[in-house]
Amino acid sequence: MWKLLQKMKPVESGRAALTISIMGGLVWASFAPFTLLFGVYLRSKGLSYSSIGLLMTITSLLSSFLQPVFGAAADKYRKRKAIVSMSLLARSLAYLILMLSTDVMSMPVWYVVAGLFLAGFMPLAQSMIADLSEDDRLGVSMGRYRLFGSTGWAAACVLTGLLARGNLWNIFPIALAFSTLSFLISLFLPGVESLKRSRYEDKQSRGGASVKLTAFFTASILLSGIGIGATSSFLTISLSQLGSDPLFMGVVIAIGALLEVPAMYLGGRLSDRIGGLPVLFLGEVGLGLVYWLYSTVTNLYSYLLIQGIRGILYALFTVSGMAISSGLGGSRRRGLYAGFYNLSLQLGTASGPYLGGLVSDYRGLRTMFALSSALSGVSAMLLAPWIPAGLKKARAAGSRQGHSSQG
Repeated sequence: MWKLLQKMKPVESGRAALTISIMGGLVWASFAPFTLLFGVYLRSKGLSYSSIGLLMTITSLLSSFLQPVFGAAADKYRKRKAIVSMSLLARSLAYLILMLSTDVMSMPVWYVVAGLFLAGFMPLAQSMIADLSEDDRLGVSMGRYRLFGSTGWAAACVLTGLLARGNLWNIFPIALAFSTLSFLISLFLPGVESLKRSRYEDKQSRGGASVKLTAFFTASILLSGIGIGATSSFLTISLSQLGSDPLFMGVVIAIGALLEVPAMYLGGRLSDRIGGLPVLFLGEVGLGLVYWLYSTVTNLYSYLLIQGIRGILYALFTVSGMAISSGLGGSRRRGLYAGFYNLSLQLGTASGPYLGGLVSDYRGLRTMFALSSALSGVSAMLLAPWIPAGLKKARAAGSRQGHSSQG
């Protein structure tokens, strides 16, 4: 029976991974209209920076706390397809009501509802990709999965910029279309179960998980998330103040997302080769430098280059973080650990918009970008003590793999 499962797995896992990746690309595409222009839309309706930031904070907070719950439930009951499909359906219905809403005061309510059901997708998709991956290719697998997300994001940014150039309301049907497609794709998702026990999990069960590493990793992701949330929420507003129109904003954001596509895959290979922690460190340091550029550069066309660099660095940050968290969770608790990883990331991205809005109201957008740069640098420093050990383990693993291939 075990041999039969092993023979079936390449075909089944390939189909499952492709379905999950396409579904993920459509989910990320549905983010783009709101991330790109929802803040601008609300600002045009008279909402303050802090009110916009508070809305995004509440949405991310509620969604993030639900992610470990969904992840733990999926680990226990193994009904991941049903949970994913029902979550995406509920999210699409919330987008539909949001699109039909004419009262600006009711829009934030349905925006929050849509965000809640996102928790039923993120940790489960990550855990399913991890279950379909070989341990020594976990980074590549995560990179391929996120590659589809970046592609969907980039395409949706350009489409949003074109269609919302004359009417900002068009962001609502665009988001609804992508979200509905993601639900329909989820109906074709085959069952995904892990056929192996993670070697990393075996080591952890024998020697005990590094509680200190897990705590510092979580804190690092949290601080990085604050910077990501603050800068992402107010970058388009900053570009608008510099004279940009919606089309140029879409092009700027899309360039970053397009460069994420190859960087996701290459970042995954790099994580498998030298370890996830060094790659995560590099991503966080680099993002801090990008945020500093946000605070100093006023030439609009320079943002085409800056955002391209940001896309590459964000890919390194994302792929390595997902690989590290999946490795820490092992095969039996991947949903839970993916949920905790997304919880820490989204706690940061949730508080980032509100804190960024407060700083921007009182000190201006450029001060907010500078503070985000400092936070990203601190997040990288939290990982520094583990970098040498991580590199040493990666070299040892590479040496063992080389000897086994020769043998």
